[in-house]
Amino acid sequence: MLDGFLIREKRVEPLTGTVRGDGVETHLPSKSMEVLLYLARNPRSLVSRDALLEKVWGSAGASQESLSHAISEIRHALGDNTDHPEFIQTVPKRGYRLLVEPQLAPGNDEPASPVNGPERSTLIGNLMDRGVIQASIAFVVVGWVLIQVADLVVPIVGLPEWTKPFVTYTVIGGFPVVVILAWFFEFAEGRFYLDRGKASPTVTTGIGKNYLTMVAAYAVTAVGALIYQYSVGFDVLSDPPSASVDVVESAIDIEPNSIAVLKFLNIDGSETSEIFSHGFAEDVLDRLARVPGLLVSSRGDAWSLPAPVSSEEVRRRLRVSYYLEGSVGFVDGELRVFAQLIDSATGFHILSRRFDRKLEDFIEVQDEITNLTVANLRVALPEATQMILARDYEGPHVDAYVHYRRGRELLELPINAEILTNAIDSYQRALEIDPDYAAAHAGLCSAYTVRFVSTNDEQFIDKAEMACASGMAANSNLHMVFSAMGDLYAQTGRLAQGEAAYLKAIDINAQDVGAMQGLASIYERQQDLGRAVKLLDEATRLQPGNWRTIDTLGSLLFQNGKYTEAADAYRRVVALDPDNSQGHGNLGSSLMMMGDFVAAAESLQRSLELEPSRLFYSNLAIIYYYLGRFDESVAIQRQAVEESLDFVDWLNLGDALLFSSKPEKASEAFQRAAEIAESALSVDAANTATMYALAWAKAMLGDLESARKLIDNSLSMDPNNPYVHYYDALLSVREGHQDGAVAALAKAVEGGYPAIMLINEPHLTDLYDRRDFRDLVSLVD
Repeated sequence: MLDGFLIREKRVEPLTGTVRGDGVETHLPSKSMEVLLYLARNPRSLVSRDALLEKVWGSAGASQESLSHAISEIRHALGDNTDHPEFIQTVPKRGYRLLVEPQLAPGNDEPASPVNGPERSTLIGNLMDRGVIQASIAFVVVGWVLIQVADLVVPIVGLPEWTKPFVTYTVIGGFPVVVILAWFFEFAEGRFYLDRGKASPTVTTGIGKNYLTMVAAYAVTAVGALIYQYSVGFDVLSDPPSASVDVVESAIDIEPNSIAVLKFLNIDGSETSEIFSHGFAEDVLDRLARVPGLLVSSRGDAWSLPAPVSSEEVRRRLRVSYYLEGSVGFVDGELRVFAQLIDSATGFHILSRRFDRKLEDFIEVQDEITNLTVANLRVALPEATQMILARDYEGPHVDAYVHYRRGRELLELPINAEILTNAIDSYQRALEIDPDYAAAHAGLCSAYTVRFVSTNDEQFIDKAEMACASGMAANSNLHMVFSAMGDLYAQTGRLAQGEAAYLKAIDINAQDVGAMQGLASIYERQQDLGRAVKLLDEATRLQPGNWRTIDTLGSLLFQNGKYTEAADAYRRVVALDPDNSQGHGNLGSSLMMMGDFVAAAESLQRSLELEPSRLFYSNLAIIYYYLGRFDESVAIQRQAVEESLDFVDWLNLGDALLFSSKPEKASEAFQRAAEIAESALSVDAANTATMYALAWAKAMLGDLESARKLIDNSLSMDPNNPYVHYYDALLSVREGHQDGAVAALAKAVEGGYPAIMLINEPHLTDLYDRRDFRDLVSLVD
């Protein structure tokens, strides 16, 4: 090869140091030519940076910059493109690969194929050269892992027992297949070739040539094993029943004193029966949740199960020992209620009762069902708390109850202006009939709070406060009143009052998981992450099947830069509810912040397939933004900002437009973001997230002075927030203070902001050539 070789139309002559092609002759320095020659002797193989430094510069050593400079000179001589390479591929942090197999120049006496290792004449040598031994070892290791995983997972997720021998025989049968395929074929440059017997001296080289043959071997033998199963069938050795039960019990961690109240069925299909069926289940659930020592699954999770449902599915999804199900209907003008208490482990009934009462006696029926359930569970209540089961307020008027339940059902739907208006109307009708109905006042307070959040109209704050005050006057010992007050205070920046309200709700009902979630969000805003996580862990223990609590924990971790831990929490959400669009979307958002853009996009797209979401459209657009596909990012982001009152969506749209084919449109988006953020700050002046977002909008509109004041205020109020330092860095770049920008980025990364996101941020391109920035993000040529 020293006499010359061809790389496509380029002729390389190492002895003279020249590269000729297309009528152009380029001279390569000796070290750069040695690097090219070494890559040419190992075509299509990954050559590490250390190997090149050792081979070319020897023991004297050289800097990484010297190697990077040599690669740059080679690319220039070959006319190669860094972003879309045809000749030299960079594998970040690892090394380089020559993508084209060189050919000896005409007239050379040596063989036409390049050499990338010593020739071998023994059988073992040939097996190594073709990657057979390496692929076989990898196949066996992966197969062993698959067998262990199958042995562990099959009893947990309820797969048929023949799955275990199926996996075992697939691995055993696939071994000779992978040996044969690895001998005859190799995979390179996206194509299969007949193996040319070139040396594969390392394990990774051999696997790289044959990893698809391993996949093919598994696929072929898996098809054969399936045919055998459905024609003959595998012999399955059953474990003793007691051992099998023990494995499942420990895997899903069932609490002994735990119960779920499923949605009661509507017997006659009428709207009134629907209201009472939901009301019975929820009110009984609420009262059971106040029994000391009894863990109660959340309403949302229990009601997500289909009807009818098997006891096995209830046990797997909700992780409870018992569950209560029933039905409600009207027969001859009277209310008829069926209630059944079931052991989830056996499916046997512990209690089955029918109640026929007048409609106005529905509260008594709820009380009787609750007391019978507790009595049959034999939960030992301390004497001092026996009266906790006694209702601490008189039952509402039947008509008021019907309107109240309508309002509750409406607030459970995806919120829009019409739904909120109808919910408020239903609560007001209930209060016209029964002005002292505390639960209706609490519901009205919650509806007005949601209305404020969706409109930023301050008039709804006053209305929410009046409704909560009326609920307090009607019944000062109702936990839902204090929980609604906590939501109102938290959304308007009154954290101390919100904390007090949530604590009061938990004091009245120690298992008010909704109040625990709200309180955790306040602790997080007070920068007390440890207490917030501890509270959410307790909420998860109380309701182990409640995906919402786990989702809240994931969101808290996400907001504090703990993206790996957040992704683990969101994976638990998806495991509990595989069709949970919010879980898939949040998982995708976490993976995005970890830099795994491909997996993130898949999760976000899965979420959007299940249910369109403004937030997840926005995050999917951000991925396209970081990939440099700005026009596509703009198109997706516009789906997020339709009727959006979230300044973050408009900020993201402005950033994408700035680098798109229509940069002149960016200022409109930044102006809208600034208007929304300023309105939000007028209500909650201590919200640093709103503050630094407004700062960025101001900066992009040219008001750098106002932007700097906002960022400095954010830094003084929340100095440990990585996002504050990140936006400080963006602003410093706009101000021309590169040293300050890198210092701020260092603090952001130290606080948890992912360094990989900095590499892909177009606003930071002015820093790319700085050594301190490259060291910060471990940037490789």
